[in-house]
Amino acid sequence: MSSDAAATEAAPQSGAAPFSRYEFLLAFKYLRARRKHGGVTLISVISFVGIMLAVAVLITVMSVMNGFRHELLTRLLGVQPHVYVMVPADQGELSRTLADRIRALDGVRQAGPVATGQALVTSGRSAAFASVSGVRPEDLARFDLITGAHGADDAGGGLAAGSIDRFGEGRNGGDVIIMGTVMANQLGVGVGDQVTLVSPQGATTALGMTPRSKRYTIGGLLSVGVQDLDQVLIYMPLDQASLFFNKPAQGEYIDVRIANPDAPEPVMEQIRAMAPQGAVIFDWRRQNQAFWNALQVERVAMRLILSAIVLIAAMNIISGLVMLVKNKTKDIAILRTMGASQGAVMRIFLIAGAAVGVLGTLAGIALGLLAVIGIGPLQDFVSWVSGVNVFDPSVYSLYRLPARLDWGEVAFVSFWGFFTSLIATLAPSWRAGRIDPVEALRYE
Repeated sequence: MSSDAAATEAAPQSGAAPFSRYEFLLAFKYLRARRKHGGVTLISVISFVGIMLAVAVLITVMSVMNGFRHELLTRLLGVQPHVYVMVPADQGELSRTLADRIRALDGVRQAGPVATGQALVTSGRSAAFASVSGVRPEDLARFDLITGAHGADDAGGGLAAGSIDRFGEGRNGGDVIIMGTVMANQLGVGVGDQVTLVSPQGATTALGMTPRSKRYTIGGLLSVGVQDLDQVLIYMPLDQASLFFNKPAQGEYIDVRIANPDAPEPVMEQIRAMAPQGAVIFDWRRQNQAFWNALQVERVAMRLILSAIVLIAAMNIISGLVMLVKNKTKDIAILRTMGASQGAVMRIFLIAGAAVGVLGTLAGIALGLLAVIGIGPLQDFVSWVSGVNVFDPSVYSLYRLPARLDWGEVAFVSFWGFFTSLIATLAPSWRAGRIDPVEALRYE
C-alpha cells in the first residue's frame, strides 16, 4: 500500500460530517505531495501564480481607472459649474438675486453669475488663445481651487503663485486677472506682469464690429492640474468681462457648485421650483455628455475584460485537478472501500482546488493593494528603467498616474476570484467522486 493510501487508514467512515478535519488533511496532503507520489505541485503553483497576478492586475487597473475618473472629474468640476441655470433674456435682472437664493439652498456651496468669452492673449514674447470666465470676486473666493476644499490641493490644483486679494478692485472691476500656469509659461510672464487681451467682440461702429484690446495685470497663477485647462484658463471680474465682451451685466448663466456633484437631481428640483418660467437648468453631465458616457463605457468594458482574465487563470485549476484525480485513482478506490462516500471524495478534491484559488485570490488582493499604494514609486521605477516618461502630461493631460482604491471594486474582485476558483473545481471533483473502486482496483 502506498504511503498516501496508508495515511488514509484513520479516515472516518461515511458518517463523518461534511468538510470534516480528515477531508482537509487529505486535500492539503495531495497538494503537497511530490511528483513521484502522484502530486501536481508544479501545476498548483502555476495556477496559484496565475490567479494571483490576474487578481492583482484587475485591482490595479480598476483602481487606476477610478483614479482617472476621480482626478479628471475633480479638476474639471473645479473650474466648471456643477449645475447651469440660464434665465430668459427678458428676465436677466433676476440673475443676481436668484443666485443668492440658490446659494441658500441645502446642498449648495456656491452660486453666482458668469459671463464668458474668448480672447487672444499677447505678452510681447508670444501669443495664446484664452477662454475667459467673468466671475464676481466673492464667488471666485469660494471656488474649491482657491479654498483647497474637497481635495483640490490633493488633486494638484490651487493658486501656484500670487493671490486674489486685488481681484475685482478698481473701476468696473479693475484690471487684475487670474491666469493658468501653462499659459503663463507659454507667454513667458508671471505675477505682476501685464498682458494684452484682444477680443473680436468689440465695439459696434458704422463700419461694423471692431476688435477690442486692453492690458491687464496678472494677479495670480492658477493650476487646475489638467494641462489643457491650465493652457487656456483666465478669470476676470464679472463687471469687466461684461464690458470687454459686450455681455449682459448680470452674466450669461448662474454657476452653481453643489456638495455632491454625482447626484445633482435634488438640488436641480429645488432650483426649478424657484426659477422663473422659461429658465433652462441642466447639470455638468449633460454639458459633457460624450465625455461622461466614454468614462462609463470604458469602466464597464475594462471590468469585463479583466474579469475574463481571472476566469482564464482559474481554468488552470481544472487541468491540475484532472491530473491529481488520475494520479490518485488508487487512493480514491481505497477510501471508498474504507467507507468514504462519494460526497466525501468529491469534497476532498473540491477543497484542494478551492484552496489554490482562495489563496491565489488573497495573495492577488495583497499584491494589488501594494501596487495601488505604491503606484507613484512604481511609475518612477519603470520610468527610470525604461529611460522614458511612461506618463507624459502633454499626452494624458495629467501630471501623475492616478490610482484610487474603491473597496466596492476590491469586494467584487474578491468574490469573482473565489467564485471562479470554486466553479473550476466542480467538474474534476465530481469525476473523482464518481470513480468505481472495483474498476479502479481491478488490475492492482
